[in-house]
Amino acid sequence: MQIICEGHPQIVDLSPGLQFVLHHPTVLDEPVLEGESDVDAAGAFYSSVFRDAGVFRMWYQTWPRGRDGSNTFTVACAESDDGLHWRRPGCNLVEAFGTRNNPLTDLPFHSPSVFADPDARPPARYRAFGYCDPRRITVGTAPALNRPGYFTAHSADGLHWEIDSAEPLWPWADVITSAYDPTYHRALVAMKRWRRSAGMDRRAFMTAEWSAGQATQGVTALVPDEYDDLQARGRGFNSADYYGLGLMPTEGPTIGFLWNFRHQLPLGVFGDIGRVDLSIVYQLERHGKWHHFPGRPDWLSAEDAPDWANCLYTAAYPIDVGDETWLYFCGTLDFHGWCGDGVKYEEWIKTSGERKGSARIGLIKWPKNRIMGYKSVHIERMRLVPRRDKSPQGNLILNAVTRPGGALRAELLDPQNQPIPGYTFSECEPIRGDHLEIPVRWKEHPSLPRFPADQPIMARLELTDAILYAFDFTLPGLV
Repeated sequence: MQIICEGHPQIVDLSPGLQFVLHHPTVLDEPVLEGESDVDAAGAFYSSVFRDAGVFRMWYQTWPRGRDGSNTFTVACAESDDGLHWRRPGCNLVEAFGTRNNPLTDLPFHSPSVFADPDARPPARYRAFGYCDPRRITVGTAPALNRPGYFTAHSADGLHWEIDSAEPLWPWADVITSAYDPTYHRALVAMKRWRRSAGMDRRAFMTAEWSAGQATQGVTALVPDEYDDLQARGRGFNSADYYGLGLMPTEGPTIGFLWNFRHQLPLGVFGDIGRVDLSIVYQLERHGKWHHFPGRPDWLSAEDAPDWANCLYTAAYPIDVGDETWLYFCGTLDFHGWCGDGVKYEEWIKTSGERKGSARIGLIKWPKNRIMGYKSVHIERMRLVPRRDKSPQGNLILNAVTRPGGALRAELLDPQNQPIPGYTFSECEPIRGDHLEIPVRWKEHPSLPRFPADQPIMARLELTDAILYAFDFTLPGLV
């Protein structure tokens, strides 16, 4: 399915009454994982989750009991049968608090993101990206690292890891996320880099790609600006930058879940105190410009999250579970760098094990492919051009919802922009209700016709009190 977004290359015409809207997700009231052992009692951060042979596996960064505020780069692996109730099997790899019977892996990364690489040989089936500083950690069996930076590592089982090279792939530091893109058989990577922007040093984001051991150079993707400051002030803060970026590659646009860090006064050198909310960004084509949703509204504000989630940091990528898409996230009890007036943050973190950690893992979910959409109240129309497809059967499939009395219809147009007999609005079976994937049908035609590859055919959709979230429009015979 092609997720709706402004500027989508298959959408060639819109009537002016169509409104571009966000579909806001649901947040579970309770966390799915919180500190319960010595190794993660102070917090669980920066998760990556996917299904592995029918079992959910989660990699997350841990803060141990009694953490004193220093950086601790330890990564744990948890398992679940349903994605909601998690267990921490003993990995017997890293000794902590006098035992190896804990869920710690030997991956020495800050902000780890892990995925399964279907193109890799079995010894490198699992792929991880993260920040690593050789001055602060012990790498173990990995080669001595030459300098801090963003690295990648591989593993046969997701527990025993080997860093690929002593040299970092990219020289910057802190938060990095990655997601496997099955359409292009490569990893999409987003990483934080400090930039001077709109009069202050801010966290910005670079993107790159990785495939078969080769990484592209990082390119500028998202740089905060004065408009972000205005958004922050409208929410009671002073300025803003970007703390992270969850990634969702699709067959069409790439969707990003942007972590908006809104700074409160007094400002530190880098605006170190504040709240983190989520908004939607998207990229229409590979290597193209990243776009904010118009007006840059929050997709999910921490104000609307449970009270244990005052800052929101998404997992590296979402996963599809049945008819839903799930995105795990880290929620913190505190604002970033602040836990109350007169309270020393370091001491508060050190004793956070008494509160099941300062950070825990929660779950955001929404119906599959429903992130953005075009909404009509009155009768509105749009035209679509088909994707090129070698399959023998074309499709016009919609993800849409209508209100009572609303409907959605379609007709096919010939090169002269005239309705094709048999495929007109009047012959279309109206779509009503709530559908994640429903094919458009005409009374006398159960499928789309075949057309010469060079014949420019379009589909015209008519929306009445409806929202269209995604579509798949292909025609057979195109090469």
